[in-house]
Amino acid sequence: MVPADILIKRLAEYLKNNVDSIKPPEWTLFAKTASYNERVPDDPENWWYIRAASLMRKLYVKGPFGVETSRTIYSSSKRRGSRPPKTVKAPGHAARLIFQQLEKSGLVIKTKRGRLLSSKGRALVDKLSYEIFKELAEQNTDLKKYLG
Repeated sequence: MVPADILIKRLAEYLKNNVDSIKPPEWTLFAKTASYNERVPDDPENWWYIRAASLMRKLYVKGPFGVETSRTIYSSSKRRGSRPPKTVKAPGHAARLIFQQLEKSGLVIKTKRGRLLSSKGRALVDKLSYEIFKELAEQNTDLKKYLG
């Protein structure tokens, strides 16, 4: 396994530059990612691609799941003033649109148990993971033995 933050960043760049069917809607520049957030994302131009890459990584690691499970994965605590905080699920609209765009591009398929990475999507994540691992192995001599 490679570090998740590096993989998600690299996968988001790939999706932005190479996959035409994944485009953020116009409202994403002004929207918060959930009701429990107080501000829009720090990178409003790229958060759509980062969320798509994160969903692909979660599908790779956890297996098939749908919109409702993704709402639970991205849930967080909502501050409610003087009342105690409450755990709130993330909205499903963005996840649903991202899943639909990933299906259109052929990276995800829809099954009865939820969405699942297709062989094309799994190959993409494997390829990027291997590239990242090779870069990390060059920096750390202990990892070179795993390259084969």
